[in-house]
Amino acid sequence: MLTKTPVISVQIRKVFYPFIIAKAKDGHYLYLNLSATERKDTVFWEVMLRISQANLWVPIDKNTYQLLEYDWLEDE
Repeated sequence: MLTKTPVISVQIRKVFYPFIIAKAKDGHYLYLNLSATERKDTVFWEVMLRISQANLWVPIDKNTYQLLEYDWLEDE
């Protein structure tokens, strides 16, 4: 089943504590909204750095600019 959350694809472009800057497919740059847990998690920061180096696309919520845990599609 398709997810109901409006999703956009972004590439992580800059990772520097406490910010992550991403670039959307339309060329716009945006700051990701991170939770307190994400900000404190050193593994999270290492993973974000590696994702940025690999130029991978990741899904975020279009309204909140938060990373999605479940990808573009969600099984229900």
